[in-house]
Amino acid sequence: MTPGSVLFVNARVYSPSVPFASSVLVHNGRIAWVGDDSGAQVHRELAETIIECGGGFLAPAFVDAHVHATSTGLLLNGLDLSQVANKQDLLDLLSKFSRHTHGAPVIGHGWDQSTWTDMSLPSRAEIDRASWGSEVYLSRIDVHSALVSSALVARAPESRALQGFGDFAVTATAHERLRTVALNHLNDPARARAHIAFFDHALSQGIGSIHEMAGPAISSQADAKMLGERSRTGLGPHVFTYWGQLASDGGIDVAREIGAMGVGGDLFVDGALGSRTAALRDEYSDSPGNTGVLYVTPEEIAAHVGSCIEAGYQSGFHVIGDLGMDTVLSGYQLASQSADINRLRQGRHRLEHAELIAESHHAVIKDLHLVASMQPLFDALWGGEHGMYRQRLGERSAHMNQWGSLLSQGVSVCFSSDAPVTDVNPWAAIHAAMFHHNPAEQTTARAAFSAHTRAGWRALGGAFDGHGIIDIDAPADLALWRVDNFAVQVPDQRVTQWSTDPRSATVPLPDLGDATNFQAPQCLLTMVNGRILFRDSTFDGFDT
Repeated sequence: MTPGSVLFVNARVYSPSVPFASSVLVHNGRIAWVGDDSGAQVHRELAETIIECGGGFLAPAFVDAHVHATSTGLLLNGLDLSQVANKQDLLDLLSKFSRHTHGAPVIGHGWDQSTWTDMSLPSRAEIDRASWGSEVYLSRIDVHSALVSSALVARAPESRALQGFGDFAVTATAHERLRTVALNHLNDPARARAHIAFFDHALSQGIGSIHEMAGPAISSQADAKMLGERSRTGLGPHVFTYWGQLASDGGIDVAREIGAMGVGGDLFVDGALGSRTAALRDEYSDSPGNTGVLYVTPEEIAAHVGSCIEAGYQSGFHVIGDLGMDTVLSGYQLASQSADINRLRQGRHRLEHAELIAESHHAVIKDLHLVASMQPLFDALWGGEHGMYRQRLGERSAHMNQWGSLLSQGVSVCFSSDAPVTDVNPWAAIHAAMFHHNPAEQTTARAAFSAHTRAGWRALGGAFDGHGIIDIDAPADLALWRVDNFAVQVPDQRVTQWSTDPRSATVPLPDLGDATNFQAPQCLLTMVNGRILFRDSTFDGFDT
C-alpha cells in the first residue's frame, strides 16, 4: 500500500506524550495527529484508509540493531540445525537435505553442542560422507565456528595453514576464510531469495528497521550493496549497514561505496564464548590454558577510531570477553588522547554484544558515550546454573550481559537478535531482558521496549533522535498487535500492583507473562514509512 492518509482508530496507542490516545492519523509517511476516537471523527473524511484496530496495541515498529540478513534468510530457506541433539542427528539431517540439493552447496546453521548429552562433533570425513561430497558450510549457533566439508576446503586450501583449522569444527581465522568462500559462492538469485525471506519474516515480527552487520569476513561488499538496494525499493524494513573492516585495510572507502552508516559493527576484537574464542582475562573453565583469541591491538583500534572520526563515520567493534573489552576500551582511550574528545563522544560509537564486562569498564563506557548493542536472548539461551556460560566461565557467568547495570548508570543500550544466532523475536527479547537469570540485571518492560525501539534509532546518531516514537511529525514506522492482557509490568511485582493505577497516566504494555511463561502478542500489521508492508491474514480491520 503506497503512502497516503491512514487513520487508526480504537487502539491502545503507545504514545507517552499522549497517554490516553486511541487514534493516530498518518499522512505521507509521517504521523500527522495523535488523539482519542472522538477527536478522530474530524479526520475520517481526510483518510484514504481507516483501520479499526479492535482494541489492539499500536506502537512504534521494532528496531533490530544487529542482524545478518542474508545468513538469516538462508537459514529460513535452508538447513536448520537448531534442534539437533547429537552428532548423529546432525549427520542424518545433513544427509536427507543433501539428497535434494543435486550437488549444490549446502548452507546450514544452528548446531550447539553445549546442549548435547554427548558433545562429540562429527569429523570432516563424516560430513563428506553424509553430504555426498558436496560443498558444506554448517555454522555453529554463535557463527564463530563451523563444520565444513573437504570440497569447501578444496576451494580455499590456504585455510589449512590458518589459526583454528582442524578435522572437526574450524574456528578463528580459518573459519573466517571458509565462511567468506562459502557465502561468496552464492549467486544473485540465491541472495535475492534470502533477502526476501528475511524481510518478510522481520516484517511479520513488527520490525521496521534493521542494522545489518556486514563485512569481508561475514558477507561481501556485493551482498551489502544488494541488500541496501532492495531496501530502497520501499518493500522491506529500513536497512542501515555497518561495514566491519579496519580503516587501514580500506574499510572507509568500502563504507562510502555501499552507503554504510558506520565502519565497524562486526569488526572483530575477539570471537565467541561458545566457540571458546572470546578473549578472556582468565582461562576458560572447561579448556585449561585457553584464554581465547584477540584479533586487533589497542593501537589498531585507536587508529581506526581516529580515522572514522575524521571521516565522519561511527566506529564499532564486536567484543565479548573481558580481555576483549579491556582491549577495545584501551583503544578508545588512546584515541581520545589525540582526537577531539567531544567529537568522539558525539559519535555514539558502538560496542556490539559486550557480554562479559567488568565493573571498571562501566565508567569508561559512560564517559565516552559509547552505545552497547546487546542481545537479551543470549541470556535466555545460555545463562543460568546449567547453561553454556556456566560451562565456559564457571562463577564468572553470573556477571554476563549487564544491561540492567548499564541502563541504571545512563549508558545507551539498544537490543537486537544477532540473527541468525537467535530468533528474530523482539517480544521474546524484551521478556528475556525483564527476567535475566541474574535478578540484579533485570529491567522493566518499559525500559526494554525502549531499548528495542527508540534506542535502536538513537544508536544511529543524533539525526535519528526523533524516530521510534508515536508523536506529531515522527516517521510512521508502526506495528499493530493483538494482545490478550495489558500491564505496567516490571520484574518486582510490588511495583506492578500499584503502578497500574490509571491516574498515573503510564501507558501500559502487553503482559508478557512471568519468568517461565512467555505470552507472545500477535503482529497484525507492520507499517514502514507510512506503507503497510505486512498484514496478517486473520486481520480484517480495513475500511477504504
